[in-house]
Amino acid sequence: MPNSISELNEREQLEQYEKQSEDKTKNVYFKRVVLAAEIASKLHNEPSLGRVKFQKLVYLCEHAAEMNLDSRYQKQAAGPFDNKFMHSIDKEFKKNKWFLVEKQVDRNITRYRYLPLENSENYKRYYENYFKTLDEKIQFIIELFRKKKTDYTELAATVFACVKELTAQKEIIKKEELLHLFYSWSEKKKRFTEKEVMDVLKWLQENGLIVYENSSLM
Repeated sequence: MPNSISELNEREQLEQYEKQSEDKTKNVYFKRVVLAAEIASKLHNEPSLGRVKFQKLVYLCEHAAEMNLDSRYQKQAAGPFDNKFMHSIDKEFKKNKWFLVEKQVDRNITRYRYLPLENSENYKRYYENYFKTLDEKIQFIIELFRKKKTDYTELAATVFACVKELTAQKEIIKKEELLHLFYSWSEKKKRFTEKEVMDVLKWLQENGLIVYENSSLM
């Protein structure tokens, strides 16, 4: 029990702060689910949309939506990945009856499909509320990657993350620094050539995803 009015006030303030923090966390989580639903809605008919591509587009669209969630992503073999969120989103989609994430195995190849359910249109009212002013940027990302294959999307998301990490540390970065960071991300990144990495960097710059003018990177 609190020993004084001062201690009681401090406890009440702490409880209020914890409640506000919890509410904010829940709100951010739901916003992320709504944004992911927009991606699934727009691309579920595309043969190239599988789990990895979906995850990378969530990452890139969250940046377009200015959600500032870099701290939640870890370096995984397929690029930046938020393990906790991505493992909960299937259940969240199903609970809201927005999408069913269906696993399909054909000739030892596993892929995932995002199938609309009976309430698949219901997320849109939340999307309109959360992302109305940022929708143009989000749709640009979705359409930019609509026909891109999984490997290309993974490569682009990883290069994007590498440039963000380096530019947060220094004003001028060099090609060698970018390549070193990219290949140290995971052994699996070695399947991409230096030319492919630099070509994707140029493509990201040409499309405005990376705004960084530095001749030493080209």
